[in-house]
Amino acid sequence: MDYGFRISSRTRITMPQKSAPVSTLSATLDNSVEIQRTLNTVRETLGMEVAYLSEFVEERAVFRAVSAPGLEAMIRPSQSMDLREVYCKHILDGGLPSLMTDTSQHAIATDLPITQMIPIGSHLSVPVRRADGSVFGMFCFLSRHARPDLGQDDLTMVLAQSVGVGTHLFGGQTVSPAIG
Repeated sequence: MDYGFRISSRTRITMPQKSAPVSTLSATLDNSVEIQRTLNTVRETLGMEVAYLSEFVEERAVFRAVSAPGLEAMIRPSQSMDLREVYCKHILDGGLPSLMTDTSQHAIATDLPITQMIPIGSHLSVPVRRADGSVFGMFCFLSRHARPDLGQDDLTMVLAQSVGVGTHLFGGQTVSPAIG
């Protein structure tokens, strides 16, 4: 897939304190038809209600692209959340798995207020990496219901898509972590 742009991972724009943190990537992602198409297609393939690409900026997960038909009031591009309040950090730290078919079976997930607030019944998330292997953000998919039908093949498909997004955003071949 050709996303039609290249981004430097070194440049950052400083925004006023009250604004969500923004990188130079945000304007490009907000308008990216290909990123949106990928999110929509994977979300529909998985049968999930929400999909997003986040970027980690200043200890926050900033939603750069979102696919959530009918749920636009709940989540939209440029919103951000503290990394301690979302699953991302816990997945990267190994406290939560990348695929949770039923979030009620994971103590860390049930302890996070967001799990009941949305609610989140199932969740699948993998990192999007820069060419140097560092984590840019996460490629996430969630449903309000438990999804015992999700499995390793779904996780592998999402990982492949996240590697493709990382490769096209940052050039070169991105590092693909082992999943399990």
